[in-house]
Amino acid sequence: MADMFRGRVLWFGIAPSPEMRRELRNRRLAVTILADAPAADQLVAACGAVFSFDTSNIGPVSALARELAPALVDHGLRIEILATGDGVLGRAQKVLGEVTHTRDVHARTAPEPHELPERLARHEPGPHPNTRLEIQLAGNREPISDQDIPLFQRAFYDCRKIVLSELGGGRSRSRVFSVHATLDNSVAGAWPQPFFVKLDSTDKIVKEAENYRSFAPFVPFGLRPSVHGCVLGATRGLLVGDFADKSEPLWDQVRRNVASLAISSLFETTLGGWREQAYAIDPVEGSVAAALEQANFCVPSRIKKSYLDYARTQDVRVTPDQLWTRLGALDQIYRKAPMHGDLHGENVRVRNGNAILIDFASVASGPLTADLAALETWFAFELPLEEARDEYENPKWRAVVDRLYAPASFLHPPDPSDPTSPYCWMVSAVRQIRRLGIAVQSCSSEYEAAVAVSLLRRCMWDDGCTADRFRRAHGYVVASRLIADLRNENGTPS
Repeated sequence: MADMFRGRVLWFGIAPSPEMRRELRNRRLAVTILADAPAADQLVAACGAVFSFDTSNIGPVSALARELAPALVDHGLRIEILATGDGVLGRAQKVLGEVTHTRDVHARTAPEPHELPERLARHEPGPHPNTRLEIQLAGNREPISDQDIPLFQRAFYDCRKIVLSELGGGRSRSRVFSVHATLDNSVAGAWPQPFFVKLDSTDKIVKEAENYRSFAPFVPFGLRPSVHGCVLGATRGLLVGDFADKSEPLWDQVRRNVASLAISSLFETTLGGWREQAYAIDPVEGSVAAALEQANFCVPSRIKKSYLDYARTQDVRVTPDQLWTRLGALDQIYRKAPMHGDLHGENVRVRNGNAILIDFASVASGPLTADLAALETWFAFELPLEEARDEYENPKWRAVVDRLYAPASFLHPPDPSDPTSPYCWMVSAVRQIRRLGIAVQSCSSEYEAAVAVSLLRRCMWDDGCTADRFRRAHGYVVASRLIADLRNENGTPS
């Protein structure tokens, strides 16, 4: 794999004209005419593919394009759809369907001989995908799909082997890994420091890469990954960066009740640069819930009405729409700053007491209290691995939560826990974060409202196990109680 230049163009359909061949040669591009799927060596050496149509071949060439286009883009190729005339192009596009909307697929009618070669020459497909790469998964985890393998082969083209350790996390369809690589022919050695890899839809990977560029400079170096770049396919992409080696999830420290230093580090140091921005501008007047909806933190229409069945057993009959209307009617004052937007115990790593962020997918501007509320409720309502997953109600947990989330506990933080309680760890984490939330709120209803929204946000999903669904259902009940307690700043009920 010494030669990384990908100078081959795969050509399907009507052959290029002599003039276009000359322009391709002038740009060191070699044409391979094909009537079927390319061989592996042809595919990895290619920078682009052309599907060329006239009136005689729309059916067979369209079928070939539909079959091959996603895999070609997954390997980094630019695809050009050529037609001899506008009518031919229109007919071809109708048959091609979704192919024409795929990333890196471009359609042209009778271009000048130099136009297409110039576009292909300027396309950067990246190094040759390493088809010999050995991909292993640590633990009994779901294998990487065939569709995603080329993305790893492109990202780790200079490696002999990679071992993926999947990290836990939120409820999106993304997958996050720490990656231990064995390099091939490196002068420095075989085993570099581990990487992190985020696997998600292409648009989400592009957005997260933009978030890193915009927001990471405000997070101290070493407390967030250095991103190397992304590898994009037709529908999926990889974000690759440095991983915090010899670290553990904040969730693990919270469960051992030793997370106080890390939680302070997270909000004072790691997120401190973001949170300080709140004081560079005047406070905002309006509803905290509306601001969080605008930031896409909670989408009211996605709150599952199935949780109302349990709520009715607790004499709670108010609907999600009614709850959101009450939240939106609050006259509030809050400070606005960059917020993480999905802060939980698995996307914060801890090393030597320092909190390290590994996820920038949901960063947006929002109320200063939002991240505190999100993390607090995650610790209180997330189901630990050691608890039974097929038992619905948990009266002991519910009693602790009802005390922690009584409306009076938002005037003064709740009392400490009995140190022998099995949920002492949860009480410690909630009390610490609650003190921070009450301290930074700009009006007396801000933090309570942010917590209520965070609990409703958790009800946007209902695909967990039985015990998890119970916790979310009870979160809906707790949120309704808090919203009933909330008052406008002039003292009137919401």
